[in-house]
Formats: sequence, structure tokens, C-alpha cells
Amino acid sequence: MSSNDPSLAAFVPGGAPSAPRLITGTVCGRAGAWLFVHSSEGEQRAQVAPSCLLAPEDGDVVLLCLAPGMPSAEPREGAMRTLPCHQHILAVLSRAEAAAATVQLPGGARLVAQDGSLRIEGRQVEIAASAGLSARTPQLTLEAVRGDLRFGHANASAGSFTGVIGELQLFARNLSSQVGRLVQKARSSFRTVEELDDLHAGRTRWEVEGHAQLHARQATVLAEGTVKIDGQRIDLG
Repeated sequence: MSSNDPSLAAFVPGGAPSAPRLITGTVCGRAGAWLFVHSSEGEQRAQVAPSCLLAPEDGDVVLLCLAPGMPSAEPREGAMRTLPCHQHILAVLSRAEAAAATVQLPGGARLVAQDGSLRIEGRQVEIAASAGLSARTPQLTLEAVRGDLRFGHANASAGSFTGVIGELQLFARNLSSQVGRLVQKARSSFRTVEELDDLHAGRTRWEVEGHAQLHARQATVLAEGTVKIDGQRIDLG
């Protein structure tokens, strides 16, 4: 295939123009960034063009561009110069394995599809939505060494919740909870109330196996009925 566009024409030492040619071939191997493509013109060594995001695999049929005199792009400041390459894979025409595919993005990020599942690989992945973000799935798993959650207002609902926490710190200006039944078990419990501690209960029962002590500057016990004190020894005063 030839083109009359002079911007696509390359030049050979003799001065005759040599336009890029397009051929098809089959990927038969790789060595680093180089891929080996077998075509009707023999075996070609080529690199994947940046425009070909679908990563070619062995056995794939690809579209190959042959441009012997095409100049290479100058690297940006701080970037390494790559070896000149005049054979580039422009597109993947047919897949040898249709159930798997990898989209290679510039910078090393990848989208990997395997048997209907999708995996996003990258040094850092960020999702920015101006209106909203929603996800629906039967099962959700999150794993991280450290996590930060920030909400202006949050609502959470769960039919059942089980948490295993090594250490928990809770800071709240106001805390309100409504529980049908509360059962707590602790090895040791320490509580400090700077101001008022007010308890309203239908019935209260304390059962202490060891020593029980109440210390206050002033103590008042009021009962509308009977006050009973029973002990082996009672000291007053």
C-alpha cells in the first residue's frame, strides 16, 4: 500500500522516496520491548506503537507498519532515548485467545481482562466523579495497609455486622445510640465522666465477686420502700 502524502514518505540514501507499507503477520515471540512477527516477507522485529493499546500476545494476528526511513521522536528532558525502530505494530486484528486481553496504557497502568473479570493495575488509581459514584455487587472485599474515610454525612445499614479490631479509638462531640439489647464482656473496664453521670433503669442489679467500694464526698440513698442491709458484719461510722 502506498500513499501520495509527502508527510508519510521516508527517504533512502539514493534519494528515491520509500513510503510506509502495511502488512499483516502473526506474533511468534518477544524479547523485552521487541516482538517478533512472522509475515509473508519473513520474520520482522517490531515494537508496539503507542496508539495500539491492546497488548499483542503470541499467536495474535497484527497489522504491521514498515517505515525504513521514518525518524524517531526526540526524548523529553530526563527521559531515556530508545533504540530506533522502523517496524511498528499498529493494531491487533485477531486474538489467539479471545477470553483474555490486556490494555497497556502509557506510564505502566494496565487493564487486564480474563474470562469476564477485569483487573486494574497501576501505581495509584483515582476515581473522580462530579455527580456521584455507585457500585452494586453481591460481595465486596477491601484490603489495605492503611485507610482513610471522610464524609460530610454518612448513613450505613447492615443486616449483620461482625468486627475484629486490635485497637479502637473513637472521638465524637456527641454520641447517641438506641439498642434493643446490649451485652458487653470486658477483661477490665475504666470509665471517667467529668460532669454528670445519669442512669435511668427499670431495675438495676449489681453482682460483684470480690470487693465493692463506693467513695464520694457526699452520698444519698433514697427509697420509697424498704432499705435492707444484710451482711456478716456491718460497720457504720
